[in-house]
Amino acid sequence: MMSVPPDLRRSERTLALARSVDRGYDANAPIAVAEIGPSLFFLADFVRCVKTPCEIDFLSIGGDATARRFLTDLSRPVDGRDLLVVCDRIDDLDRMRFLLGAMRERGPRSLSLVSHEPVSGDDAAALGDVTILGELAS
Repeated sequence: MMSVPPDLRRSERTLALARSVDRGYDANAPIAVAEIGPSLFFLADFVRCVKTPCEIDFLSIGGDATARRFLTDLSRPVDGRDLLVVCDRIDDLDRMRFLLGAMRERGPRSLSLVSHEPVSGDDAAALGDVTILGELAS
């Protein structure tokens, strides 16, 4: 049996996540937010696949687990808007909880996480009340 190259698997997942956005946000232009860094490449791939118009914004987080802060914040308010937090993978669960919590406090209409790497059930539970697009990892 022939194995699927990693780039092709990535493309298939990216397309599936984009289709989820197209089905869920057909009349509304969500804001896709990514932290400046490695997620930018996935964000670029992802938004190219999304047919629904969407806006893009960036932020950066500094500090350690005891004192997180935004080094660069979003360029626009997100209250009342659909917000997609886009990441390549969750490699720091506390950092992601900080980011999602800060976004929740800003009053978006909806908050969803888009991750190239599937999110485990344990991580999903630790993230709290957030919609995770795509399937959960087993």
